Amino acid sequence: MKAPVLLLLLAALPLSAWGDKGHRIVCTLALKGLPPEVQAWYAGHEAEVEDHASDPDHWRQDRKEGPRHFLDMEPYGGPDQLPRTLEQAQARLGGDFYRRGVVPWIIQDRWRDLVDAFRARDAARVALATSILSHYVADAHVPLHTTENHDGQATNQRGVHSRWETGLVERFVLREEMRALPAAADPRILERPWDWLRSSHALVPQLLEDDRAADRTTPVDGHGRAARSQAYWMIFWAKQGPTVQGQLQQAGKHLGDAVITAWVAAGRPEGPTPLPVIH
Repeated sequence: MKAPVLLLLLAALPLSAWGDKGHRIVCTLALKGLPPEVQAWYAGHEAEVEDHASDPDHWRQDRKEGPRHFLDMEPYGGPDQLPRTLEQAQARLGGDFYRRGVVPWIIQDRWRDLVDAFRARDAARVALATSILSHYVADAHVPLHTTENHDGQATNQRGVHSRWETGLVERFVLREEMRALPAAADPRILERPWDWLRSSHALVPQLLEDDRAADRTTPVDGHGRAARSQAYWMIFWAKQGPTVQGQLQQAGKHLGDAVITAWVAAGRPEGPTPLPVIH
């Protein structure tokens, strides 16, 4: 494939997910769910973790970045036929494999970065590595990041991607009402991205159906342009709100699991000693 064609293809693929608010919520939930000995690593860095959680959405200058945020399941035959290694993916799809998404392998790589940061006993580096890992973990919990029909283009529902992951979150999700789930070390953490993706993919049919149901309230002007009313958003939220909140909550828990497991893999290093308060 020639480079200009590849660039056009990658530019058309979904990149952002959850929006800044959603990614911040995932980080908050993850840090709150950590045990004290791991939370100590983030003391004074909590805002920093949130501030950088959306950084990968701004890395478009890297033409390979787009596919790092998703994995299309249909080219592989569905959720039960997914490859577990990049070599298997390439063997199945040839040169087309990368643009079909590589998020589970990116999660593995960014988790190893976090292990290295803990081993280096560098709190600032731990915070940044957690931010970047958080982004891809959160993306794996977006149902429309698991399907070729990522923006409803195959079902005449264009725009559903942002309506679900950003529109609903910005309008209705209240950070203070989101409850953090306690995190735990998971010896199979490097295998988990496939589980998260399968669970997310199972939510796609109902998500699309609920968008269609809510869209029956949407007027269309004389030029065929849709203007979604408050009725649309209220109906879509009533149907999908619990799913949106549940996926954010699960993303936070799974990020917390990954953080604890990285800390364990690094030898359970003690957190930095806080500086004394000078009166």
